[in-house]
Amino acid sequence: MLKISIFYISIICSVIYAQAPPPYKLKKPEGPQVDSILASVNGEPISLTDVIYESSYNEARLYAVYSSKNIFNEIQKLRKKILDDIIDRKLILLEYKATMPFQVPRQYVENLIDELAMNFGCSNRSELREKAKDAGTSIEELRKKARTKVITQIMISSYIYTVVNLTPREIHEYYEKNVKIFSTDSQVRLQLLLIGQKHKDHQRIKQELQEAFKKADKKIFTGMVRLYSSGPGAMRGGDLGWIECSELRAEFATETKDKKIGEIIGPIETDEGTYFIRINDRKKATKADFIKMLPQIKQKIEAKRRKKAYDAYIAKLRKKSIIRYFF
Repeated sequence: MLKISIFYISIICSVIYAQAPPPYKLKKPEGPQVDSILASVNGEPISLTDVIYESSYNEARLYAVYSSKNIFNEIQKLRKKILDDIIDRKLILLEYKATMPFQVPRQYVENLIDELAMNFGCSNRSELREKAKDAGTSIEELRKKARTKVITQIMISSYIYTVVNLTPREIHEYYEKNVKIFSTDSQVRLQLLLIGQKHKDHQRIKQELQEAFKKADKKIFTGMVRLYSSGPGAMRGGDLGWIECSELRAEFATETKDKKIGEIIGPIETDEGTYFIRINDRKKATKADFIKMLPQIKQKIEAKRRKKAYDAYIAKLRKKSIIRYFF
């Protein structure tokens, strides 16, 4: 049975919980809307909203790595990458429509919808339907997107990813040359609360939060984020997921160093406003061990070779298509 990639599940999930940072936070449209068209593939448009649906979560994470001076350029680069990914998927879908090499198994699509419902704590389709409606989409639209992802996955698996046979010598030589790749830096999981510099009650809220956070737990901090934060991922409680400590922006790295899990740090003053940070969890740095890392090393080499084949395939599709960028 085909194993559906978590990458594709995450894209579909983002349709429901896409919470982009201000000023890009998505809202359910009211009345006639005008959306920016960023590109077209053989006449089919791709809008800014299409891109933000997939980029919003990672945009939120950028705020923990880059200062306000650099964040705009980093968001632009991320959105350009997402745009190109969408273009590539459209090209594969168009190739499928032109050749129709297989029928899409309905069960694969339904399994993906079931996984989506489970990931969001829905006990049935009715609950998922309501969550989709609240996000401005529908079960039918999710099913359509799921079908597209299944087609893309099968096309890639069947026509791009050939079996790669590796010798033990090749694997060990690759390990010796790239040992740092298989070691991990220490990581931290943060929640961010930002009081914007231009907030009319900036000082009052900052003082109130300082007092409230002296004995606050995760539940209280999460509630305060949703109530007051104008920062990234506010509706998710400001949780940014795992980030390597070495990647944190200077202000955050200094303030979070050696702090314990559960500690709330702040106020931290920055150009964009005042931050409070809660340390949700930590992971220690790990050193690579060849025997333990063998499956990952093999996977890394295979992924590299498959990417080369994928890039060649996409280049071929792009060459025979009409792609226009409008920015």
